[in-house]
Amino acid sequence: MEYLGYALLAIVAIAWITVVIAGLIIAWPWGIIGLIGILGIGTLLLKVLQDRISNKEDDHYSDNVDL
Repeated sequence: MEYLGYALLAIVAIAWITVVIAGLIIAWPWGIIGLIGILGIGTLLLKVLQDRISNKEDDHYSDNVDL
């Protein structure tokens, strides 16, 4: 059930991002500002995810330290 919820949220997020990007393309040339902002946020999100996945110290504390 949980995976179904995540799948539905992912579908809605992808649809929403597609509509936003399409709207920014339609609003050319002013839409380029929004596209650059989306690219910047996406790049930072990928960087955060990459750092979190590759950080062994965080994994150690998540597995071994009780709160």
